[in-house]
Amino acid sequence: MANQDVAEKKSSGGPGFIEPIRDYIRETLGELRKVHWPTRTEARNLTTVVLAVTFAMAVFLGLFDFLFGRLIEEILLSNIVAIAIAVVIVLSIIVLVVFASRDRR
Repeated sequence: MANQDVAEKKSSGGPGFIEPIRDYIRETLGELRKVHWPTRTEARNLTTVVLAVTFAMAVFLGLFDFLFGRLIEEILLSNIVAIAIAVVIVLSIIVLVVFASRDRR
């Protein structure tokens, strides 16, 4: 008989269903009170920094995409000068990676 009462309480969606939700909301509100919210000026300044860095990276990556695209185009057209430039760039990158990964003594 007691097992039927427990089964009925679980299946009916009674207090056992509401308590975890109530605890979650209570704990969430407690954590939100601890947050240091930025002032309007701080938020504006941080947003400006994020937008400026995003724009600068977009220009930087767009420029490199354009240059490497042109380089690949010239290589595909079998321009010997472009092939030589590509080899120099690849070797330069390899040398930079090797020197950057060495232990500094």
